[in-house]
Amino acid sequence: MNRREFIVTAAGTLCAPLAVWAQQPGRLFRTGWLDYSSAAENLGIFVQAMSGRGWVQDKNFRIEYRGGEGKAERLEAVAAELVRLPADIIIAPGTPEALAARKATQAIPIVMTGADNPVELGLVDSLPHPGGNVTGLAGAGTELSGKLLSLLRELAPRMSRAAVLLDSTDPDHRARLRQLQAAAKTLGVSLDVVTVRRYSEIEPAFATIKQHGSELLIVPPSSMLVPRLVADLALKNGLPLASTSPSYAYEGGLMAYADDWSAVFDRVASFVDRILKGAKPTDLPVELPDKFKLIVNAKTARALGLAMPPSIMIRADSVIES
Repeated sequence: MNRREFIVTAAGTLCAPLAVWAQQPGRLFRTGWLDYSSAAENLGIFVQAMSGRGWVQDKNFRIEYRGGEGKAERLEAVAAELVRLPADIIIAPGTPEALAARKATQAIPIVMTGADNPVELGLVDSLPHPGGNVTGLAGAGTELSGKLLSLLRELAPRMSRAAVLLDSTDPDHRARLRQLQAAAKTLGVSLDVVTVRRYSEIEPAFATIKQHGSELLIVPPSSMLVPRLVADLALKNGLPLASTSPSYAYEGGLMAYADDWSAVFDRVASFVDRILKGAKPTDLPVELPDKFKLIVNAKTARALGLAMPPSIMIRADSVIES
């Protein structure tokens, strides 16, 4: 996954949300990008995908980037700021972002991605018929969690227990835990759940994980659970780390099974393109990701003294050697 810091803020022209969305000569559409972590992850992929559809940055569309710096109250404030501009459309690349955007406006179109159970969260009425101003891509947490655990079982056939590090402030983590528990029950694996509420609790959590005697560590993606810090602590404690976010594998975790973010944000660009050309969110069914990637960190495997099974290596889309 390419990670670029592509943060742009600028002024533009006013618009009426959910009114006439046809492209107009000389019109500069304001595309709001709401980011909980302020990392601008995947923004560059999105801009490139828009370019492939004829949109030129700062010519006919402009990114209005707003970051929440990992704070819920800050995220709500910058979501409201995008509404006041007003943005013509808001992109919400995650559940906290989608919830904050939906709270801020029920008029401006919102394109979400990565939100597990958007119906349960009240973001849409149903996947085929969103029914409001939110559409986009739902998360594939159930499929990802089940596949990740089955891959870990291939790595460690005698595995009987694994730890899960959860961020209690992330609304996605409750759903992710249910998905992991269902998969673990099928595979006969016990899960030791260790929860953190703030950044300062992360390092002590690893002492708890070691006390439980867990053989592996699963970390659902979270802005608080910073990939480099968590991967470093996992390696320091001799724990193979697996996640459904590529960032953890790239930063030193052992393995990730994740959405193909290039494909995901190409679909996000497709939603934005259609809405800015006149489509209404309520008429665009919510989609599910259908492309996934297996990423293996061979360097970390060597450091942990693990021999990665050929059955995993042959399926890996990306192998990190150094």
